[in-house]
Order: sequence, then structure tokens, then C-alpha cells
Amino acid sequence: MSIKDKLRILFVDDEVILLQSLSRSIRPMRKEWDCEFVSSGKEALSILSKKSFDLVVSDMRMPGMDGAELLTKIKHTYPETMRFVLSGQAEESVFLRSLGSMHQFLAKPCEFAVLKRAINRGLSLRNYLNNNIEIKKILLEIGSLPSLPELYCKLMNELESPDSSLEKVGDIIAQDVGMTSKILQVANSGFFGYSQNVSSPLHAVQILGMDLIQNLVLTYEVFSKLGELESGKTFVDRIWKHSVDVAGTSMLLAREEGMDLEIENFAFTAGLLHEIGKIILLLNFPQKFKEFLAIKFRDQNRSNHEIEEEVFGFSHAKIGAHLVGLWGLPDPIVEAILFHETPAECASNAPSPLTFVHVANAFEEEYITETYRGIPSKIDQEYLSKTGLYPRIPKWIEQYLRTSGNGN
Repeated sequence: MSIKDKLRILFVDDEVILLQSLSRSIRPMRKEWDCEFVSSGKEALSILSKKSFDLVVSDMRMPGMDGAELLTKIKHTYPETMRFVLSGQAEESVFLRSLGSMHQFLAKPCEFAVLKRAINRGLSLRNYLNNNIEIKKILLEIGSLPSLPELYCKLMNELESPDSSLEKVGDIIAQDVGMTSKILQVANSGFFGYSQNVSSPLHAVQILGMDLIQNLVLTYEVFSKLGELESGKTFVDRIWKHSVDVAGTSMLLAREEGMDLEIENFAFTAGLLHEIGKIILLLNFPQKFKEFLAIKFRDQNRSNHEIEEEVFGFSHAKIGAHLVGLWGLPDPIVEAILFHETPAECASNAPSPLTFVHVANAFEEEYITETYRGIPSKIDQEYLSKTGLYPRIPKWIEQYLRTSGNGN
């Protein structure tokens, strides 16, 4: 691997001993990573002005310029650089202040295997989107996704209500793609020291607690209302409704197969987020999105991902999966988003959240009624045969008709 192909990583920490330890740990990666180490935010900005880096990994508590301020400056000046936090004790206010500028928070002490996995997963962006510089920059600049105004207002009212509860707040967040993606990024960060994957909005709210949720919404504005769109508002509404429907159907199918609660939660959350890439495409490439819709209207037999690859150079599944992976969401959610239209491309054939999101998406896109119970054409029957669940499709259709209202 040549020097220019190596991943360039800058570590920033005022603890010199820690930097020396990191340098020793990273030695086996020297053929793949080109690393430099500095002990202050000022030094980091100085070296960034002379060299480009794929990733900056910064401590939070540093004299002079703390990690939150440093990463905010890097985001605005070098938006193409990914930003991780590797920190021990940090004040909650500093952590919250950094949310809009960091992609992942890793807690000290951090085993090198954990750090390596997080870095390699995040930096796969270089090859993941065919080296499209424009889309890489957009992904790295995204701090949060906008929420529907009515749900944002509903959440605000609930948080300020004297009768508010974690369950009610979780239910509201679970109706919104933007809120769900951000709350899971926060809950799955190393800051809170939770060792298991946080798989659902309610689970995240239970971990974070009401006070922190209020801080996120009211003080730090982690959730934002969807602004006025020049066009496409109807389409955004359609994406939100479809996503909520797929989430519910995915969870019910997983439950029908006796999956454990974590798989159910993963299926629900992946279903809710599976079209997150379409929102990114619509908000950032409105003209190209019109072109995509026009081609789709003319040739309805072509798949979404095929047309998207032609128009944008990548599919909504790829960009959506990479964003939630960049934010540190659990792998089963990333996998289900990435392959929800092309499950055969997944390395595993075991039943998983992907299985249920794939089927639920097909059910919701191809109208099934009491008079039409055929297997939707968008279901990959060969993939389902490999999972061993193909014979279950008629049962799933019955379940879908009972719960969707299409059987009336």
C-alpha cells in the first residue's frame, strides 16, 4: 500500500503518556495507517493547515481548547475530515456540545481492538461510495437529520407536560426518522458506558433519562424541525409514513418467527431508518432527485437502486447505511439498511433484521389485499429460500392483512 493510500489519522491528547501508548499499539497498523500525534488543539489546527487527514481522534478535556471546540473548528474548516472522540471523564455539557461535530465517542480506557474496529468501519467511507468526493463531504457534515414539524412540536409539548413519561417520549421519537437516528447515536456512544447495543428509541430514552432528553431537545437543539422545501414536501411525508409502516411490519414479522426482543427492536429500528438515504438525497440533490423520480415514473420496472446508481452514482441504501454506521449505530441496523432491496448481497443467510425489513418493505410497496395475496415481486425468493423462511410467506401475508387493515 502506497503512502497516499494509507489512512491518515491525527491523534490529539494532552496526556503524553497516552499518546506514547497509542503509538506503540498502532505499530502493527503502520502499513495501513499513517498516524501523527499532537498534545493540544492548537497544534492540531496547525498541522491540519499543512496536511490533510482522513480522521481526527481527540480527547475531550484539554487545557486551552477542549475537544468540543476543536472538533467544531475542524468540522467548519475541514468538513471532509471524520471526527472521533476518545476520552475518559468528560462533563455532560461538553459531551452534548460536541454532538453536532463528532461522529463517534469512544470511552477510555479503550481496547485497541475496539478502536481499530471503529476506525476501520468509519473510514471504509473512502471506498464505500466509489470515492465520490461530493457525497463524502455531505455525509461528514451531517450532524443530525431534520424532523417533521408536527412531531417536533409534539415532542416539545410532551417534554414540557407535567404528565410526561419516558414511554410517551419514546413513542413520539419512534415515529420520526431524524429523531430516532440521533437518539440512537447518542445512546450507543461510549460516553454512557452501556456495554450492549441500544436497539430501539424507547430503550435509548430509558438509558438517557428525561432530563438529558430535555437538554438534547431544548438546550442543544440536537433535533431540528424540517425547514421549508422548494419541492418534495409531499414525498418526504410519504417517506416518513412508509418508514413507520415498514418498521411496524418488520417487528411483527420478527415476533411471528419467535425472535428475541433485541432482534424485534433491531427490525423495528432498521425498518424506520431504511429510507434515511432518500431524505439525504432529496435535501442535498433536489434537482437530481427530480430526475430520479422522472425516470422511475417512465420505467416502473427498474429497481430504485439501479436508477439511483445511474443518477447519483450511489443508492439511497448505501448512503443511508454509511451515515448510520458512521454514527456508530449497531451493525444489524446498518446491514438491514444497506441490503434491504438487495439481501442476496449480504454475506449471511441466517434470519436477521434484514430478512424482516426486506419482506416488510416489499409488502408495503406492493399493495396486498384479501383479493390479491400473491408474493410481491420485490421479495428475493432465492434469498428467503436460503434463510429457510420461504415457506413462511403465506403466513406472513395473513399476519400482514390482519394488522394492516388491508384485509377489511
